[in-house]
Amino acid sequence: MMQESRKMIQAMLVFVLVLAGLVPSAAPAAASAVTISQSGTIVSATNGFLTLNYDLANGKGNFSAGSTVILSDFYSDYSVAGNSTRISSADPATRTASWAATGNDGYGANGQRLTITNQLNSGSTIILRISMYEDKSYILTDMTVNNGTSQNIDFLEPIAANNLNIGAGSDKRIYTTPYTNNYDFGVAPVNDFGKSQNGYDRPYGAGETWAPFNGTSYWVASVFDNTNKHGVVAGAATTFNWKSMQYLRQAATANGPLTGFSIYNAGGQQSGTSVSSDKFFLGYFDDYQQGLETFGRTYAIAEPKLEWNDDVPIGFNTWYAYYAYPTADAMFPMTDYFEEHLKPLGYNYMNLDCCYQGVENKTDLENLDDFVAYVHGKGMKAGTYSAPFAIFDDLTATVPTTSYTFGEIALKDASGNPIKSYINTYIVDATHPGGQAYIAWIMDTYHVKPGFDYVKLDFIDLGMYDGKFYDTTKNGMQAYRIGMQIMRDALLAAPQDIYINESIAPLLPAGYAHGRRTGVDTTIGLESYPGIERQAFNAAASWWTNDTLYAYNDVDMIFPESVINGFDKITLNEGTLLSTAIALGGGHWLIGDNVPFISEDRMAILRNAGLLDLVKKGNAAKPVKMSNFYHKLEHSPIAIYLTDTNGDRIVGLSNWDMNNSAPVSLSFTDLGLNASTNYTLTEIYSSTKIGQYTGSYSRTLKPGESIIVRISEQPSSLPTAPVNLALGKSATASSTWSSGYDAAKAIDGSVSTRWSGASGTANDQWLEVNLGAATNVNRVAVSEYGSGNQSFQIDTYTLQYWNGSAYVNLTKGFTIGDRRVFDFPTVNTSKIRLYINKARFIPSIQEIEIYNVPGNTGYRIDQDNSGSSYSTYSDIRDVIQRMQTFTITQSELPKMDVYLYESYVNKVPEDNYYLDIVELDASHNPVKKLFSAALQPNNIPGAATPYAIYPRLTGLDTSKKYGLILRSPGSLEDGSTNNKYGFAYSDSNTYAGGFERLSTDGGLTWTTENAGNRDLIFTIYK
Repeated sequence: MMQESRKMIQAMLVFVLVLAGLVPSAAPAAASAVTISQSGTIVSATNGFLTLNYDLANGKGNFSAGSTVILSDFYSDYSVAGNSTRISSADPATRTASWAATGNDGYGANGQRLTITNQLNSGSTIILRISMYEDKSYILTDMTVNNGTSQNIDFLEPIAANNLNIGAGSDKRIYTTPYTNNYDFGVAPVNDFGKSQNGYDRPYGAGETWAPFNGTSYWVASVFDNTNKHGVVAGAATTFNWKSMQYLRQAATANGPLTGFSIYNAGGQQSGTSVSSDKFFLGYFDDYQQGLETFGRTYAIAEPKLEWNDDVPIGFNTWYAYYAYPTADAMFPMTDYFEEHLKPLGYNYMNLDCCYQGVENKTDLENLDDFVAYVHGKGMKAGTYSAPFAIFDDLTATVPTTSYTFGEIALKDASGNPIKSYINTYIVDATHPGGQAYIAWIMDTYHVKPGFDYVKLDFIDLGMYDGKFYDTTKNGMQAYRIGMQIMRDALLAAPQDIYINESIAPLLPAGYAHGRRTGVDTTIGLESYPGIERQAFNAAASWWTNDTLYAYNDVDMIFPESVINGFDKITLNEGTLLSTAIALGGGHWLIGDNVPFISEDRMAILRNAGLLDLVKKGNAAKPVKMSNFYHKLEHSPIAIYLTDTNGDRIVGLSNWDMNNSAPVSLSFTDLGLNASTNYTLTEIYSSTKIGQYTGSYSRTLKPGESIIVRISEQPSSLPTAPVNLALGKSATASSTWSSGYDAAKAIDGSVSTRWSGASGTANDQWLEVNLGAATNVNRVAVSEYGSGNQSFQIDTYTLQYWNGSAYVNLTKGFTIGDRRVFDFPTVNTSKIRLYINKARFIPSIQEIEIYNVPGNTGYRIDQDNSGSSYSTYSDIRDVIQRMQTFTITQSELPKMDVYLYESYVNKVPEDNYYLDIVELDASHNPVKKLFSAALQPNNIPGAATPYAIYPRLTGLDTSKKYGLILRSPGSLEDGSTNNKYGFAYSDSNTYAGGFERLSTDGGLTWTTENAGNRDLIFTIYK
C-alpha cells in the first residue's frame, strides 16, 4: 500500500545518502561497547560517546557527550502530595550501584542498565535506573520510590540539575512543546525565554494570559544551537502512568548554559509503598533535528504509532465553510460538486464536522445514515466528528445503555463537585463504568454503525484533566488512556477501515490515532500572529511527529479564500502561505472553504497537480533554520524543506511579513545537497522553471509571498515565468493623491510604491495601463495596498480591455486584496483598465501586472445586466423563492455573478442562502436541478454585492432555457423582510434573454412578475 511504499523508498534513500556521507548519523561517531565500572564511590558508564559518572558518596552525577559536560551534579527527587519539600537522592543515604544487560528491549544494541539505589536515612529508597546502548547517543532513565508505609506521590524527577550545557555555539536556543495543541510550540534564546500562555488543564471561566514563560515544556524539549545544530533532546520515552514534563531555567548570559533543567512526571497522584515514574529519553546529537526525529521513533518502540495503509486524507470538511449550518441541502450538492470536479484529482473524503443538521424531521442517526449512503454512492469516503470526553447533556439525564446519570459519570473536584471545562461542558470520567459505556456508545452509534470512514475526535484534552476519579487509584493520564483505548479499539473493530484523527489533544500519548492536529484552529490568532501563521509555525515545529508518533500530521484545513468571511475573506497571498504550510505539513489536505464560490486564482491552488503530488505522499517539511517563534513573537521560519521520494529537495519559502520584502538565501549543503552539483530549480505553484544553480539559491520574497521550489539533478521542460508586459509602459488614473502616488507607480515592478486616488475619492476611480500597441493578453494580476495591516478598501471592481473604440468588461467582482490573478481567453488590446466601482476608502494599487501566458485561458463576461440601475428587496425565506430565467450562448456555464445581500438587523437567517441552477420546460418551470450551492449567513454584505459562483456546467443545450433559483427554506417566515436574504433587481427589462419569477409555495408553482419586465441582476461568463 501507499504507506508501505513510502517507508521503503524513504529507507532506501536514507541508506544511500548515509553511504554518500550526506546525512549525518544520529548515533555516536564510533560506537563501542557499553562499559560500566566502579572505582571507590564513583560509578562510570560509557559507550564511547556518552559518559555518565555517579558519586555514591553524595547521590549526584555528571552526564557528558564527548568532552562536553552536559549536566553536572544532577540528582533525583520526589514529593508527597500536600508537602512542598522535595525528598532527594542527595539527602543523607546509603547508596549502592549494580548493572546488568538490558536484553532485547528494542531500544538499542548490547545495552546495559545501571541501577543506583539510594536508601535514604529518612526511610524512603530512591532507585534510579539508566540504560545506555552502544549504538545510541541517548540514554533512557526512570525511577522508583519505595517506602515501608504507603505514600501519596504527586511528583517524580529522575534527573534534575542546576545547569545544562550543550557546548560551543553562537546561537543557542530552546525548543518547547505545548501541553495540548490549544497551545503552541516555541523557540527562544537560552537567556531570554520570552512569554507564553503557560497552558495546562483549564477550567471554565479561567482566562489565558500572555505572561513570562514558566519554563515548563511538555512531552519533549530541546536545547540547541541554531548554527551548528548541536543539541540536547529530552522527553518522555513512555507515558503509561503520568504526564511528562521538562523544566528549563534560562541562562544568565547569551549563549550560556541553562541555570536549571529537569525531566519529571506530575499530574495527579499515585499511592503505594512502591511508586514508579515513566521512562525518559535524554540524548545529545550533532543535529538536534535528527535528535527530535530519533526521539519520536524511540517513543514509538514502547507505544507504536497506529499504522495507516491507505491514502492521505484529501477532501472536504464542513467547519470553516458552514460552521453550524451544514445541512443536507448544502452537503449533498457539495458532494456532487466534489465528485464531478475534484474526485478525479484525488479528493476522496467528505467530512462532517460539528453540528450537522441533515434534513428536518429526521433523527440525527437517520441523517448520518443518509449522508454516509450518499457519499459512498459517489464512490467517496465519509467522515464525522465527536467530542467524546465532553458532556453536553443535562447532568440529571440518563447515560445511554446504562442506569447512571451524567452527573454520576462526570469528573469531580476534591469536594465532589463536577468540573466544568473551558468549553463550558462537564467532563466524562473514563474510570467510571458508566463513562466507559458512554464513550463506547458514542463510537458505535455515531461512527461505526453509520459506516463512517474517518472520525475526528475533538476536545479530547478534556480526558486528561485531573480530579477526583471514580477509580481513586487513577490520575488524569491513566483515565485518558482508558477512554482513548475504548475509542481506538471500537473504531478499529469496525467492519470498515476508519481513519482516526485527534484534534484538540495532547502530543502524547500517541498510538491511539492515525493523525493529530499540530495546532489550534487556524482561525484563532495569538498576540501579533494571525491564525494562519500560528498554524504554520506549529506545523513547522511538528515535522518530526510525522511517521514517528503518528502516520500523518494534520495542519488543519485549507481555506484559500474563506468565503464565509465576506469582505474580510483571506487574500491570495494569505491563502498561498497557508497552502504551503499545509501541503508541506505532512498528511492532511481537507478543504474547509465553500468550494463553489472560490475564485479561479484560489481554485488553481486546489487543482495544482504538483502540489497534490506532494500532499499525497504525506511527508513533512522541517525548518532550515529556526526563528524565535511564539515565545519571542518572531515570524514563522522563512524556509522549510523535505526530501521527496526521488531525492529532490522540496523547499517552501514564505515571507510572513505582509508589508516588507524579505531576502532569503538557501545553502544547498543545509539541505543535505552537494555544494558542487548543478541543480535545476522549478516552482510548483506557477509550474515554471527558475533556472540552474550551484551551491545556493537567493531571491527576495515580496511581502506575503510564498513559493515552493523543487531542487533536482534532473532537467525540466517547464517554461520560465512569463514577462510582465506592463513594465516600462505608461499608466494614467482617474485621480492622484500626489506626485509620489501617480499611476506610473503601479507598473514599476515594485510593491513598495503605489498609485493612490485623490483625497476624498472612493467610488468610480480607475487605473489604466497603456501597452503602446495591440498586444495579446490573457492574464492580469493586481496587488492592492493594505495600509500596513491587511486592511483593504476596494469593494467591487471591473477589469476591462480596450477593443479599439471602447472599453469591454472582462470580469467583475467583490474584493481584491494583496493579490488577485485574473485569467481569461486571450484578447488583443492596447490598454487594460481596472475600474473601481465601489470602495470603502481611497483606493490604492501597488502593482498591475499584465501577461500573455502560452496556453492560458479562463472566463470572461458573456451576458451582463449589472450595469443598469437596480433596486433591492429581501424576502427569501421559508416557501418564498425567486428565479431568474436565462439563456446561454455556449454549451458551458463556468461562472455567474449574482447580486446578493442580507438585511441583517439583529440576527442572521436560520438557514443557508441556496442558489440552484435548473433546466426549464417550455413554460419556464424547473424540470431538472443541475447545480446547487449554499452560502452560510455570516458576513454576507448588507448591500447588493456580486457573489461569484462556479457551476462549471458542461454539455448544456443552447436551445433550452435555464433558471437561477434563490431560496432559504429553513429561514423563518415572520412577516418581516428584516434579517432575510435579499437580491438586486430591475423592473426595466434589463435582460432580454429571460425574466424573474416568484414562487410562494416552496418552488411548486411559479408566477412571472411585472409582465416579464423584472430581472434579477446577474452576470454570465463564458
